[in-house]
Amino acid sequence: MKQWLKRAERGFEAWGRLVLRSAWGVLGISVILFVGLLTQLPGLQMDTSTEGFFRPDDPALVEYKRFKDRFGSDKAVVLMVRPDEVFTEKTLKTLASLHRDLENELPYLDEVISLVNISSVRGEADRLIVEELLEAWPDTPEALQRLRERTLANPSYRDLIISADGHLTAMVIRPNVLVQDTAPEAPSDDLLGFEESPESTADVDLGFGEEVSAANVHELTLEEEHQFMDVIQEVTRRYRSEDFQVYLGGMVVMESSIMNSMLENMPRFTLTALGLIAFLLAVVFRRLSGIVLPLLTVVTSLLSTVGLMALTGSPFTIISQILPSFLLAVGVGYSVHLLTIFYQNLRSGQSQGEAIVEALGHSGLAILITSLTTAGGLLSFSGAGLAPVADLGIFGAIGVLIAVVFTLAPLPALLSLLPLKASGVEAPGSVAPQRDSLMVRAGIFSIRHPLQVLSLASLVLAVALFSALQLRFDHNPIAWMPEGHDLRVSNDAINEEMKGASVAEVVVRASAENALKSHEWMSALERFNRAAEATSVGPLAVGKSTSMSDTLKQIHQALNENQEEFYAVPTDPELIAQELLLFENSGGDDLERQVDPLYTTARITVKMPWLNANAYAPVLQELRDVAQASFGELGEFHITGMVVLLAETVVLMIDSMLQSYLIAGLVITVLMMVVLGDLRLGLVSMIPNFLPIVLGLGLMHWAGLKLDLMSILVGSIALGLAVDDTIHFFHNFKRYYHKTGDPEEAVRRTLNTTGRAMLFTTVVLSVGFFTYIISEMNNLYSFGLITGWTIIFALLADLLVAPALMSLLYPRRPATPQPLA
Repeated sequence: MKQWLKRAERGFEAWGRLVLRSAWGVLGISVILFVGLLTQLPGLQMDTSTEGFFRPDDPALVEYKRFKDRFGSDKAVVLMVRPDEVFTEKTLKTLASLHRDLENELPYLDEVISLVNISSVRGEADRLIVEELLEAWPDTPEALQRLRERTLANPSYRDLIISADGHLTAMVIRPNVLVQDTAPEAPSDDLLGFEESPESTADVDLGFGEEVSAANVHELTLEEEHQFMDVIQEVTRRYRSEDFQVYLGGMVVMESSIMNSMLENMPRFTLTALGLIAFLLAVVFRRLSGIVLPLLTVVTSLLSTVGLMALTGSPFTIISQILPSFLLAVGVGYSVHLLTIFYQNLRSGQSQGEAIVEALGHSGLAILITSLTTAGGLLSFSGAGLAPVADLGIFGAIGVLIAVVFTLAPLPALLSLLPLKASGVEAPGSVAPQRDSLMVRAGIFSIRHPLQVLSLASLVLAVALFSALQLRFDHNPIAWMPEGHDLRVSNDAINEEMKGASVAEVVVRASAENALKSHEWMSALERFNRAAEATSVGPLAVGKSTSMSDTLKQIHQALNENQEEFYAVPTDPELIAQELLLFENSGGDDLERQVDPLYTTARITVKMPWLNANAYAPVLQELRDVAQASFGELGEFHITGMVVLLAETVVLMIDSMLQSYLIAGLVITVLMMVVLGDLRLGLVSMIPNFLPIVLGLGLMHWAGLKLDLMSILVGSIALGLAVDDTIHFFHNFKRYYHKTGDPEEAVRRTLNTTGRAMLFTTVVLSVGFFTYIISEMNNLYSFGLITGWTIIFALLADLLVAPALMSLLYPRRPATPQPLA
């Protein structure tokens, strides 16, 4: 063994003696740090938003925020109603009552648009009348029939508030982007309109014409959005019936559903993992201290990590919800390795102090090194473009290191202060006097038949690799929910009947004030709308494209005796300006959401079904081509909105996986070379580490599971964990080989000692990940199932492949007289 390794082990023994002398001080410092972080927990935020996947400076997010600042959010709730018949007095009264209750009860509401209040533009003589569609209530069969005909004849209503066949209707419910603080500042004394000082803040519009100082508002938080959805659910619950079925879809609904699932699942995962770990500890140690001390160590480590997240303002996300069970499973392994040697030393007659010092000298370095490899695997995510993945890498690594610190400091201090007695129960690391176990026999078989074992392993690897290469990326948060979930049922219904609830936003900018009123620009907007609606790539077809040109066509038709042939863009630019001005003076506010007051910037809303995010990229490219052909010579354009963010998530997901796998592989390979002190052995040791990753991905394909935002994490996480047992195996193999000169005997001794601890940590880790299979969310189920099996595959690789490799690398030779360190 290298001299620096021996010195390191002696250093851990010296650390153990220091802890013994200062046990109360070590515990006091640990408690202070823990309590300090624990107090931060109330400030922990949750974020299930699509925007939360991006770093603040990501160009896609910057462009989307610029869009929101001008036009408001494109996130909305689509409430679709399936009545017996839409155009009946009963249905319309129920719809009006629901509309009114939503307006009266919803917090943070911007607007509700439905048949009740959608703008109706018509002409009477030389007048333009802009009113709500149900301004005059239809109280006769004839009036209801006229309402039906008017509604179905208006292209702007179709697939927005009424289905093409007129059998379903919908509401669009928009929350405010900005929310007024509870304690606004006093109004400014400057009432004369003088230019504001640099310290003053411009007003912002909260919707419905209400303006307040920007210093008194904040962007709608996810918690407030969640409250918004809770009220919608409560209000609609009162109206649901067989003849008035309600479906809720859209980004707000999806984000709220995921948050509900997280709030429900995380406590269940954590408590299940704790219960299973406690049971396994009881089976292994059969003493109270062997159960309580590891659980105390991992729970304090977990709470400290979460407290640190709260302290730094890092939210809990759909990705970081795996942290609790992960840190519990990983952290308990460190305690088990230390306690195994400690209890073994106690049984051999050593005092508590001697047992602690020797346990730290024997296991401290291995625990530290294995934690570094696990942290290295996690840190490979830290540079990911997806913010939640990067946060998982950072705080997962920090959590692992916190667990190591608590294992190597407070745990030995507690062991020194508790009155513990030796027990006759065999710990998982002790040498068994009976015949070889199944694990040992497997290792001996492998070392005696290395070529056969490695040939079979190569064949399995080839098949698994072929299967893994068949995997395709998938990102559809709605599909994370189980079959039959309200969100999935509603999404399918809205996709089919109303052509979806997701939108892309095209923002066009002209170079001069009022330029968008020109015939060239209006015609370009019209050409884009119609070309966009004809766009279809694969399973995705654009459902509807609307802009200010559609509003202009309604105005022009109304001013020409409502004749159908006048539903078109006027050719006279002066007439365009006059008609738009007349619309604004008549009380119409639709243009406020479509164009800025100077007519230099306008939006086009492109509606499409909610599908796998992979399907959006080719359609968005088609839309860019259409936009370039329509606006390229007139001005600039940008495509943004939730659909763009979803599509960009897939790109970042692929980049994150490739980057993290590469970094994790390189970092861990270098660590293995350093730890084992041998370049060749370090490279060879990675074979049983990479093999289970490929097997896990192959299993994912065989099981028909998706390679999504969660399951792409399997490789780097499992690699960081699998290498722990490999380190223990190779480290101990070298020790015993240098002593005996016999690779078979070295494998036997290694598996009779370290093998049992390897088995226990594998069981704990796999069980910790298998707890995710109780989740209702499909992505967590896949992640837990595949990661758990990958951990098991890693143990099998260490039991079968690693001994076969050692047989080829280390021939039998005379023993070297060398004491064990």
